[in-house]
Amino acid sequence: MQTNTLRLFIIAGVAMVITAACSSKAADSKQSETKQSPVPAGLPVDAIVADETSLNETETVAGSVVPNRTVDVMSELSKKIAYVSFRDGSYVSQGQVLYKLDDADIQAKLRQLQAELNLARINEHRLNELLKTETVRQEEYDIALAKLQSLQAAQDILQVELSKTSIKAPFSGVIGISKVFAGTLVTPGMPLVSLQEQGILKIQFTISEKYLPLVKAGNKISFTTELSKEPLDATVVSTEAGVDMQSRNITVQAITTNTGGKLKAGMSAKVYFKTSADDTRGILIPTESLIPGENGYSVFLVKNNTAKITPVSITNRNEKEALISSGISNGDTVMISNMLRAADGVPVTVVSVK
Repeated sequence: MQTNTLRLFIIAGVAMVITAACSSKAADSKQSETKQSPVPAGLPVDAIVADETSLNETETVAGSVVPNRTVDVMSELSKKIAYVSFRDGSYVSQGQVLYKLDDADIQAKLRQLQAELNLARINEHRLNELLKTETVRQEEYDIALAKLQSLQAAQDILQVELSKTSIKAPFSGVIGISKVFAGTLVTPGMPLVSLQEQGILKIQFTISEKYLPLVKAGNKISFTTELSKEPLDATVVSTEAGVDMQSRNITVQAITTNTGGKLKAGMSAKVYFKTSADDTRGILIPTESLIPGENGYSVFLVKNNTAKITPVSITNRNEKEALISSGISNGDTVMISNMLRAADGVPVTVVSVK
C-alpha cells in the first residue's frame, strides 16, 4: 500500500515538471514572436515611389470617314438624256462618258454653219486676190474677213455646246445610283448622280484647342472602325482655318489609303490622337491617391514616417492614372491607401511599396 502511494507521488511530480517546462517554452515562443513582429508605430499605408518617365499619351475621339473628293454630276444644258453609259455603284475612270444628251439640234446647226463657213472662206479668198490687184476696196475685203471670223467663232461655240452633251467623270471613283434615265429632261444645276473618289479617303475628327500645337501636317494617327478593330494608319494633311467659337474645337483631316476597298465614306471611326510630344516626360500616379478640394487636388507624401498633404497640378487624367505637372518630385513617396484616416502630420508606416 505504501509502495503504491509513493508511486503516485512520483508520477504527479513528474507531470508537474513537464507542465512547467511546456509553459516556459510557450512563454519564450510568444516573447520571440513579439520581438520578430513589432507592432506598427503609425497608420499602416501603401505607397508608390514617384518615377518620372517618358509619356506616350493618346486621346480617343469620334471621327468619320469622308471621301477625298466627291461631286454631284450635273448637266450644263437643258436637254433630254439620250442614254446612260454606266452601271450604278460601279467604278468609273476619269473622262469616261456617264450620260449622253440629245444633240440632234446642235448637229443640225453645225451642218448649217459649215455650209456658211465654206461660202465665207471662198468669198474671203476671192476678195483677197482681187485686193492684190486693187480691183476691190480694202473695206470690202475687211467685211468679208470679219464675217468669216464671226462664223468661225460661232462654230467654236457650237462645238463647245456639243461637247457638253457628253457628261464625263471629272475623276476616277465609285459612281452612285443614277437619279435620271434615258428620256429624262434635265436642266442646268440638276444633280444626276454622285461620284466619290474612294481609293484615297480622309478621316475627319475634332480635337480641343489645347492640342493645337500638336497638330502638324505629316503627323501620324491611328483609327479603327465598326467593321474591324485592327488599327489603321492615317497622315494628318489639313485643319480647318479657325477654331469653332462654340465648342472651342478644331476640325482635323488625315488621309489614308483604302486598301482592298474596306472603307466606305460616311462610316464612323474611333481616332487615337497622340496628346503628348515625343520628348514629354512626367509623373503618373494612381487616381485613388488624389484628394479633391476647393482649390484643386492634393496628395499625401510620406516624409520621415509622417503624412504631409501637398497640393498638385494635373495636366491630364483618365480612370486609372493622373499626370502630375507640379507638386511631386522624382523619388517622392506617395500614399495610395488609407487617405480617409490620414491627416497632415499623422505618423504613418509604409507596409508595402508598389
